[in-house]
Amino acid sequence: MGIDVFRSIFHRFASTFKDAIPPDFHGLITAMFDGTSMTTPDTQSNREKFGKHKAGRGYGAFPQIRAVALMTLAARRIIDIAYAPYKGKKTGERTLMFEILKRCPKNNYLFLFDAGFYSFNLANYMYENGVQYILKIATSVKLEAMPKSQMADGSYLSVVKGKIVVSINPDTGRKKWKKVELTVRVIPFRIPGFRPVRLITSLLNPAITAREIVHHYHKRWDIEIAFDEIKTHQCATLKGQMPTIFRSKRSDLVEQELYAILIAYNLIRSLIKEATDVEGGNPLLISFLETLDLIIECAALMSIAAGKKKKKERAFLLQMIAEFKIDRPRRPRRNPRVVKVKMSNFKRKRSTDKSEYMNFMQDVEILYQEAA
Repeated sequence: MGIDVFRSIFHRFASTFKDAIPPDFHGLITAMFDGTSMTTPDTQSNREKFGKHKAGRGYGAFPQIRAVALMTLAARRIIDIAYAPYKGKKTGERTLMFEILKRCPKNNYLFLFDAGFYSFNLANYMYENGVQYILKIATSVKLEAMPKSQMADGSYLSVVKGKIVVSINPDTGRKKWKKVELTVRVIPFRIPGFRPVRLITSLLNPAITAREIVHHYHKRWDIEIAFDEIKTHQCATLKGQMPTIFRSKRSDLVEQELYAILIAYNLIRSLIKEATDVEGGNPLLISFLETLDLIIECAALMSIAAGKKKKKERAFLLQMIAEFKIDRPRRPRRNPRVVKVKMSNFKRKRSTDKSEYMNFMQDVEILYQEAA
């Protein structure tokens, strides 16, 4: 059918629920960015289009696509995607993130970013467009407290300095730069057992406390759960199949398959949302895997039903989905940063490395800092 058809279906479907997303944080709609990579079959077409990951011991087994997604926290649905070959110029996560950011809705949205997305251009773009955000920032960026800017909750105001391009000479190609200073709110904090971390945000209102912002920022990990649902469960391989996320051996069909996978994921998530709206409950506490298995079992029977029978079967399907509550919801725990196989800088996992109970909201420590 071609990639254009599936891309159009994906964006049209996403537009149907963008306007119906309820605010979830001080009147704002939370959306988070994150990147991932997905493997394709090892064919000449895919190798030429996407390339393989290079490592210290050679190249990876399969060509990969690099993708950045934008997902809303409410109902965990993906509203936009940008992708590129795994290697090459202008294929990094920052480039793909800007591609999405420039075309996505900005009013009443609160965007959550990981540290890898930070750049002065991003902070300046958010300021110029009046967009609210929370962003984890690297320790290499200097953020000195402004005089008398310390807030009662431990956060403070600081100035981020940088340069932006004002104009480009069409004859010589030389760029004219301008120095810019941006005021941001800085929240330094530490979780016991981990290194100190800093967040910067455009939420300057002291009524929104630092602890609230830190707690809400950690919901950004929900997009990692979405990637797991897609890659581990929805795209699970059967015995005898290629052990990759995608099945297509032609690069153009891989791109088509990507949008088909996202359309199916959003449809499943929309069914979960509809089921919880009818029965009551939180769509994020419904098991994606059990819902997926039920849909696969019911699809054949429901496809041949007609009229009133199909409506009854659909109502029963929603009722069943609403009962698939996660038996092990996310627990307040902390895990040591160790690995089973010693192939990184982390310590090797021992029998003494166990999960520990942690009350995140109570244990997190906001680090007080005096003005310079």
